[in-house]
Amino acid sequence: MPSLPDTYDTLRDCRALYLKHLGALLQDSKLLGSGAIQAILQGAVSYFDDMVAATRRGSFQEAASDLTSSRITLVDEDDLELGIRLDHLSATLYETSSTTLWKIHLRFLTLLKRDDLAKTSNPLAPKGVTVGIRSMFELAGAIDLDRKLDLLDKLVKHLSPGLPALYAEIDDFLDLAGIEAAQAGIVTSPESPKKGDSITSTAEGGSLLALQQALLSRLPALNPGGATTQTLGGSSGASSGGAASSLLTQGLLERLLFRLNELDQKTGMSMNWSPIASSNLENLIPGLFDGDNTPKVGPRTLNSTELGIPAAAPEGLAIDTLAMIFEALFSNPALPDTLKAVISSLQITLLKLAMQDATLFTDGKHPARQLIDRMGIAMLGMPVDVAARHPVCTRLFEIAGQLRSEFHGNAESLRTSLTQVDALISKRQEEIMAAAEAYLPMLHQLDRRGEASQFVRQFVDPLLTRAPVVAVRDFIDGPWRRILTRSYLQSGPEGGEWQADSHAIVDLLWTFEPKPTLEDRKALSAKLPSILRRLKSGMEIAGLAPTAQESFLDTFFTLQTNALRGQTAANTNPSEALEQVPAGLPRKPATPMAGEIEAGGRILRTLDFADGQPSSLRPLPCARGDWLRIRDDLNTEHTALFCAQSPHGQRALLLNPDSRFALAVHPVILERQLRDGSARVCSEESLFETAASQALALGQQRSA
Repeated sequence: MPSLPDTYDTLRDCRALYLKHLGALLQDSKLLGSGAIQAILQGAVSYFDDMVAATRRGSFQEAASDLTSSRITLVDEDDLELGIRLDHLSATLYETSSTTLWKIHLRFLTLLKRDDLAKTSNPLAPKGVTVGIRSMFELAGAIDLDRKLDLLDKLVKHLSPGLPALYAEIDDFLDLAGIEAAQAGIVTSPESPKKGDSITSTAEGGSLLALQQALLSRLPALNPGGATTQTLGGSSGASSGGAASSLLTQGLLERLLFRLNELDQKTGMSMNWSPIASSNLENLIPGLFDGDNTPKVGPRTLNSTELGIPAAAPEGLAIDTLAMIFEALFSNPALPDTLKAVISSLQITLLKLAMQDATLFTDGKHPARQLIDRMGIAMLGMPVDVAARHPVCTRLFEIAGQLRSEFHGNAESLRTSLTQVDALISKRQEEIMAAAEAYLPMLHQLDRRGEASQFVRQFVDPLLTRAPVVAVRDFIDGPWRRILTRSYLQSGPEGGEWQADSHAIVDLLWTFEPKPTLEDRKALSAKLPSILRRLKSGMEIAGLAPTAQESFLDTFFTLQTNALRGQTAANTNPSEALEQVPAGLPRKPATPMAGEIEAGGRILRTLDFADGQPSSLRPLPCARGDWLRIRDDLNTEHTALFCAQSPHGQRALLLNPDSRFALAVHPVILERQLRDGSARVCSEESLFETAASQALALGQQRSA
């Protein structure tokens, strides 16, 4: 053992004391035979010797190149699962003995005269026990994974209360041997995360910060030494992890990154993945789904417990925060399953990123967050069961696969992927805009109808105040308004049809006015036949039933008779009394109406006003190219792209070819829905931030 002569005896006695008490503790468990205990002790002592003899380690890449089977073994899926559980066991044992382990580590700094000794290289760390357990399993041969995991669960229950006493006795031994604890400030391991690499203080995402704080508040108090930890917001507070967080940071981080890389390579979706060959999400990334072939709720999320990282460590906190965001994404029923699969395929990549770049949680414009958001935008409006072979989905899988294979912890590859997704969004938008061209004639037709209705309203409304009785008002405001609209559409305000029909209704009102002179009565007799013929023709075109036509004509005849007598509706004989129009009767408020226009096998749904309401003078709070969620007349929500606006009425054309939805909506109706929240611009929403808000709400519900 390459140590100085004056430390040899102390190290030898410490080693023997450790093996003696660990062997007794394992024997007391009554879970293992003598051969199994011997294998664990052999692995633990090998780890002890390795840590004592180790020189200062370099980067993770250098360390990973010569990892031995006693340190890291990655063979198959069962071994990956076992390794994660062993890491969890190690983390649990760290937590139960964190204070004493920290003191022992400081004494080993003095004993080995190694100021550069990494905090994770404590020769007596529980990692030695897990190395020994792995050695035992290797010697045992073919044992199924379930039996191994069951044994691990039983061992951790026995070792957790027993190891603190073991470490306390070793600490006393080192103290009696005169080994003083080094000053904590001298620990300058290059493996430790730099303060500059931790979370910045400019937190932009309120939900993310609140989520992290909520997770932090639920952790048990494990801070006897009064250490502090950095939160996602950058402020210092009481650490929930104490020494355990510091001890675990680099060693398990390296182990975890190595395992995540391996898992990503073994079970991730490769660049040559074929959507046609994959019928369900299990084929996309099987390592993150349940064991059978049918996805139940969605992709599995990986948290700190499963990965063997203490929840109190900064990395564990980042992992759990991200896990809750993934959980919210995967449980959102409105998101397409294929989008969940694409995001799931990047879960390991983002886990690695979160442990190395804390600005993921504080920078609202972080390229990774923008990537998730833009992937959501790329699939806006697609049905939840959209096929993975859809061109947009296929391209997203390709982009995700390329990112996973080329990601090395820097933001450049993220920006490359972001640029690719933006190009995909633009291409899809252009395709939808091109498809919208076929609906423009129908939009212009609707616009023309609105223009006609508005012109007719301006003409008719003043006439309504001249109607002597309710029946005349109803005739003008109903059937004859439709006749005038038809005439306007046929020939415009200068055409013969409009001129004839508009003059007919004005002349009709004139016939109801008193005719006191002979000349007036002669003029009425001359004009009345042509007026009645025009009215009769209009009522036929309007489709009025014969009984309704007769009723209107009877009313007209009564009023005209009174006019010949020099009377008005107000002073008619009781036998000829008619219901008069109340003075100052307000006009009914405009009510939105749903309809359809069909042309060329295409159907354009409409939300408009029947009487030609003018557009608002205020610009819409949305623009061409925005994705909107809007409710139809049945209160059903639809997602569509804002493709065009009509030139006269400013009606918006919304289209979504994937759901075969096309809608023309009056700007006043759209503005009203955007104002009351029944419609919204969904392409401005952040999928990442929304998931954080949902995760926070879910966490609060669980806490309650």
